[in-house]
Amino acid sequence: MLLFVALLAAAAAAAASPQPIGDMPIINPKAGQPTSCPATSRYEASRRGKTPKAQKLNELPDADVYAAVYRKIGRCEAPIIVKYGVSGG
Repeated sequence: MLLFVALLAAAAAAAASPQPIGDMPIINPKAGQPTSCPATSRYEASRRGKTPKAQKLNELPDADVYAAVYRKIGRCEAPIIVKYGVSGG
């Protein structure tokens, strides 16, 4: 019984201070894309060159529905838009 209590205490002490494994790497999927490529979403196009600001959800532009494919034409990202102007209302 004493051995079990000692093992339980040792396991609790080891679990009390977890060590981080490491930082997650930052991956930019558009890193190799030229700056001349057009914005791939309506949101990016409306915000290009402007400082982002907080907005209420009802003030955001309508969304577009994209197909889940990673497609490129030349070196530019070219998403497949399935439906335009989807609103939450």
